[in-house]
Amino acid sequence: MIRAVVVDDEAPSREVLCNYLRDFCNDVEVVATASSVKSAHRVIQKYNPDVVFLDIEMPDGKGFDLLKMFGKINFRVIFVTAYSEYAIKAFRVNAADYLLKPVKIDELSAAVDKIRNENRWSYDNEKVSELLQSLSENMSFQPTIVVSNIKGFEVLKISEIIMCKADGYCTNLYLEGDRKIISSKNLKQYEDLLVEHNIIRVHHSYLVNLSHIQSFTRQGEIILSENLKASLGDSFRNAFIGKFNKK
Repeated sequence: MIRAVVVDDEAPSREVLCNYLRDFCNDVEVVATASSVKSAHRVIQKYNPDVVFLDIEMPDGKGFDLLKMFGKINFRVIFVTAYSEYAIKAFRVNAADYLLKPVKIDELSAAVDKIRNENRWSYDNEKVSELLQSLSENMSFQPTIVVSNIKGFEVLKISEIIMCKADGYCTNLYLEGDRKIISSKNLKQYEDLLVEHNIIRVHHSYLVNLSHIQSFTRQGEIILSENLKASLGDSFRNAFIGKFNKK
């Protein structure tokens, strides 16, 4: 049997992949799943799998951060990604195995076939560094983020995100072109992913892109591109105003 660990922060994605492996890859046993870098590191150490199906973006880091936590990687890695075509070129250049979301059964079967026909495989740290470098070069001009929604997955340019608004445990992303996407990730997860891209929290329910701010009223209303509005919470006021006083 091929022992597998599935790492993805989205529960539906984990469930779909596990079901596909169970139904169409009879010699693959999913010994554990994980939803974060920290939990993935723990279960990989515990179960010593033959292969890890690894998502790229997670709340506490990237899949590459997980790989760098191992001195020697004694398992096969199959990246599961919804990245843009630029990132896919990096995977191809470095001969890394990957599956595009939404995962197709025939592509999953082909990836598992490769594992069946190989001895236990090591993904060394040098390959990880080369892949990280290629991804950085290929995506430096258009930073993107992968967003899952009810239809599947979308890869968005971060620059087109105007505002994020909490909606229960979900998040509404408001985009250029009068578009809106509903994501199953909560607002805190997006805050962690986007803070280094000038998208900041201004209220317990709002993140705003500083590049899309048009004006601000003394009543605590932030006016954004495309007539969108966000509230400024009292506890965020000083930090928000400070962003503009520095300019």
